[in-house]
Amino acid sequence: MASKSDWLAIDWSQPNDVIAAKMGVKLHTIYTYRAKLGKTVKPKPRKVDWSQADWSKNNTELARDLGLAYDTVAKKRWELGAPAAASKAKRKDIGTKKPQCAPHSNAGQIMATEAAKLSPLAGKFASNVQAVDWWLISPDGTEYKFKNLYEFVRQNPHLFAPADTVFKRTGGKRGTGGEYCNATAGLLNVKAGKAKAWKRWTLKPSTSNYNQPD
Repeated sequence: MASKSDWLAIDWSQPNDVIAAKMGVKLHTIYTYRAKLGKTVKPKPRKVDWSQADWSKNNTELARDLGLAYDTVAKKRWELGAPAAASKAKRKDIGTKKPQCAPHSNAGQIMATEAAKLSPLAGKFASNVQAVDWWLISPDGTEYKFKNLYEFVRQNPHLFAPADTVFKRTGGKRGTGGEYCNATAGLLNVKAGKAKAWKRWTLKPSTSNYNQPD
């Protein structure tokens, strides 16, 4: 286990995932120590030569190789028009009377899920059809304008307590529902008018370019 002097010697200008890899700990641990030591300055984004990326790999493999988040790789794949890593699967339901009911035939569902993750309308991007305009004021008075609340929280975990950015799924033990975390749930309550603020985060009064809280 790293000592206090080890944590103090870290170059906190590095991205959280890079520090986690060097220290051999989980990202949650880095968030905790960054807050505890007052190292709250947002790390500088890493420079990546995307022209050298091996797009034959899937997003998970590329994210691991480049030391980036899955969402970052998925978004860049879409922006660059890079080919999807998954090869076209051969149909296994030919000759089946009701292929939609064929047992153990979930390949189509897997492909559909991967396609949805890359879609600018269904994926975890600002262009998601469920995204709405936001104009938030943080506890220290800083204003943030963005389109997608979930994307904002994922890309700025240092603005919140570590426990408030742990994403979970609704739907009980099966976890078949949508994702949420304490930060998104609290801010959505403010957006819906159920609360005036969440942990001193408030909404900026609406303008012609930003939606009024529901």
